[in-house]
Amino acid sequence: MTDRFNNTGKHKYNSGQQDDFSSVKHSVSHKKRERKLRKKRKKLTQLKSFLKFVVVVILIVLSYMIIKMPQWYLPVDAFNHPEKNIEIVNNKIIPDYVIYDSIKGLKTPQLPIFLIKTKPVMQRIYKIPVIKKAYIRRYGFPARLQIIIRERTPIAILKPDLKKPPIAFFTSDGVLVTNKRYMNIPDENILKIITTPKDLNKKITAKKIQEIERVVKAVETYSNEKVEYIDIRKSNDVFVKIHTINIRLGVLDSTVYERIKRIYTILPQISNVDSRIKYIDLSWDKVNYLKLQKVK
Repeated sequence: MTDRFNNTGKHKYNSGQQDDFSSVKHSVSHKKRERKLRKKRKKLTQLKSFLKFVVVVILIVLSYMIIKMPQWYLPVDAFNHPEKNIEIVNNKIIPDYVIYDSIKGLKTPQLPIFLIKTKPVMQRIYKIPVIKKAYIRRYGFPARLQIIIRERTPIAILKPDLKKPPIAFFTSDGVLVTNKRYMNIPDENILKIITTPKDLNKKITAKKIQEIERVVKAVETYSNEKVEYIDIRKSNDVFVKIHTINIRLGVLDSTVYERIKRIYTILPQISNVDSRIKYIDLSWDKVNYLKLQKVK
């Protein structure tokens, strides 16, 4: 009995030792695997960091090389020969050469096109009186500028004679332009004012132009025809030409609008009168008459 008990106890003790040993062995093996896994992760993290560093360095070098490419830079003589690298868009009145001349001589910044300041160019352009707004776009490959022009709107052109070119024009925002280089104006739908050059700087003001516009609108309203031109060379003997006939208005005083109203009743009678009518005379208060051409 004693031996059997001892053998049984021994057997249990040995089994416990083996279990503990197996558990310790398993724990040590598990820790070894964890250490190896941590080492691998550490190496992988280091490798990723190194690769990121290499990629960043490569991107920096590539960016530097791209920025230094000559296609990002305007030529040194870009503003001495602006027509090669600068495009002008939307200008109708101002010739290209006028704008090019205005920016000639500017120093070309040795910077990439997207870093160039356009203020010096704008300051030169805004000295041209016909320009109301201007915008500058920058392009690369090759580096170039595009100047987008917004011109002032002409509302009246001034001529010394109907057959001669304009000597000036007035804009919708009250600017009188007299420079001959800006007289490339299509005059089909613009009011033509016949005046003398000596009156240009003395009598032609924004207020005067507004007065003339009101008179013209009144004539068009009561005649139902478009005014072709108004002749103010003689301030006391103003003429207006509509499609049908000439109209003598005389002095543009406070009674002129009452006299203009009479056009409505006179025009229908013209078709029944001799075709040798020179003009309708409305220069007299409450008196109308037709001026006939002289018979040769």
